[in-house]
Parts: sequence; structure tokens; C-alpha cells
Amino acid sequence: MFCKPNNYIRPFLIFLFSFVFNFTFINAKEEKASDFSVSELMFHHIKDSHDWHIADIPSGTNPDGTTRYIPIAIHLPWILYSSEKGLDIFFVEGHTEEEQAKSAEQKGYKYHHGEIHETSSGVHVLDLSITKTSLQMLIVALLLIFLFKRAANQYNENPLPKGFASFMEPIMVFVRDEVVKPNLGKHADNFLPYMLSLFFFIWFCNLFGLTPLNSNIAGNISVTAGLAILSFLIINFNGKRDYWEHIFWYPGVPLPVKFIMLPVELVGVFTKPFALTVRLFANISAGHFMVLGLISLIFVFSKGTSISAGLGIAPLSIFFSLFILSLEFLVAIVQAYVFTLLTCVFLGSALEEHHHEEAHH
Repeated sequence: MFCKPNNYIRPFLIFLFSFVFNFTFINAKEEKASDFSVSELMFHHIKDSHDWHIADIPSGTNPDGTTRYIPIAIHLPWILYSSEKGLDIFFVEGHTEEEQAKSAEQKGYKYHHGEIHETSSGVHVLDLSITKTSLQMLIVALLLIFLFKRAANQYNENPLPKGFASFMEPIMVFVRDEVVKPNLGKHADNFLPYMLSLFFFIWFCNLFGLTPLNSNIAGNISVTAGLAILSFLIINFNGKRDYWEHIFWYPGVPLPVKFIMLPVELVGVFTKPFALTVRLFANISAGHFMVLGLISLIFVFSKGTSISAGLGIAPLSIFFSLFILSLEFLVAIVQAYVFTLLTCVFLGSALEEHHHEEAHH
């Protein structure tokens, strides 16, 4: 009935080693020891970009003796809108920001630290481009649609399906019975589709970020803020009269206290989505930073002393990196659970109805 442990452990270890190999020998290019910067490497990994850089393949040497690399990247379209030029769609060449800025300048735009302006007038341009993070989010969404459509078909063919459907069923039942129903009560069925979508989207985004594809979806604060804003809108648009009454005119307390509670409750309305945003962003980014920092120790020791020192610290760095990555698999689903649970708790408090007259009687 159940697969042997080796059937799970082997692919897991292969996956972890592929991630470390990709970073150590491809992403962390040792062109010159003096050129390696840990902070630059970390922020390059975590920030969004107009191209999807996958890896760098060694290809000979440069005239100065350093290794020459051929970047493997998907160049994404730049979609810009300005009042002067209107809608403008084009591709730029190059992977680094300097190369992209030079290519964008040929198109009549000035690109610097993510800000785009027209070269001639300096007018700010509305950037509607498909970035690396937005493309990866689209891939995850399409993957979820495909997998759950397949699972639904399996249920239609067989009430006791096997494979992916049998794997996902206990997780969906857990979210429904342990997260949604206890907090939303009679309203659970109305919001269950959104909560399941929220849970699996965050979980799959986190898993996608653990692949050796230079991905950091949930580690982008714009993504977590967007998810938190959706929860914020659902909570407040579905809030009952008692929810708003407890914010603007807290019942059952003296009049002077009402004026103290009002700003506190108003601030609480906005701190809830802020907490959702920062919690998910910080936890996912921290895992990526720890792995990047541990692997970077190899090149820091090589830069500070000698190549032998870097090779000496390499086994220890790789061991702890594998340990952190194994924990990240647990963090991926835990953070999806926490985000969904808090959304249900906040929504449940907004949907709750208090009968003050009956309670007083």
C-alpha cells in the first residue's frame, strides 16, 4: 500500500544536491575572488527582474584569464506606457542591470534601479512588463489548474482514486475541517474555494522557490502584499454590522473609552494585512538568505585566505545548506497553513454576529 522509504528519500536527496550544485558551481561564478559579494548575490536572488536568469554555463576563458560564462536566461517583454509614446512593447538584451540599462537607452528609455523614465523628457513610465516573478506565478497557477482538473477527473472516474488525487484529499480535508470550518462556521462553504486556492497557491509557490530555477515568489514582498490585500478586501467587504460597530463605536464601554478604542481598532484593521504580508515574506526570505549565506562561506574563505580554505569549509557549508533546505520543505507548507489560518480567523471575527440584547438579558 505504501511505498518504501527509499522511494521518497532518493528523489529528495537528488533534488537537494541539484539545488546546491546549481548554486555552488553555476550561480556563484568565481570569475575573480575580489569580485564576489555576498550581499550583491543575495539581493540579486531575492529581487524581481525583467528576465528569468536560470544559470551560467562555463565557456572558455577571457583574455585576462578569468572564466567566461554564457548566461541561460529567458528574456521577458518590456511593456511600457507613457503619455508621450503610448504603449510600447520591446525586448532588451543583457542580463545585468548595466547591460539592460544600455539596451533600454537605445529604445529611448532610462533604466536605473528599477525606475524607468523617458530619456528625452524624463517623464515617468508606467511599467506593465511581465517580470520573472509574475511569470513564475502564472506557471504555478497553470500547474494548479492542471493538477486539480486531473484530480477532479479521477474522482469522476473512480470514487476511490489513486495517485495525485489520493495524495491531495487528506490535505484538502484537513484545511476544510481544521482551518475553515472551526473559524467560519456556517459560512465555511461560501469561502472554502478561496481558502483552498490560497493555501495551495502559497504552498506551491514556496515549493517552486526550492527548485534550482532562481525562483523567489513568496520572498517578494509585492506578492505577499497582494495576497494580504485580497484577504483584507474579503474580510472587510463581508464584515457584519457588529464588526464595524466594534471598530467605530465599541459597545458596552463608557463614552470616554470609546474615543480611546476607536483609533486602536482602526489601526488594527490595517495591521492584520500588514502582519500577513511581513510574516510570509520574512519567513520565506530568511530561508533563502540562510542557504545563500552558508554556500557563500566557501567563496568568502577562498577570497580571504586561499582556495584550500574554501574547499575545507565546503563540506560543512553544504551539509548545513542541505539541512536548512530540508527544513524549508516543512516551512513551505507551514507558512501556507498559517496564512490561511489567520485569514480565516480574521474573516471569522468579521462575520461573527453578537446579540447584545440577549446577552444583556
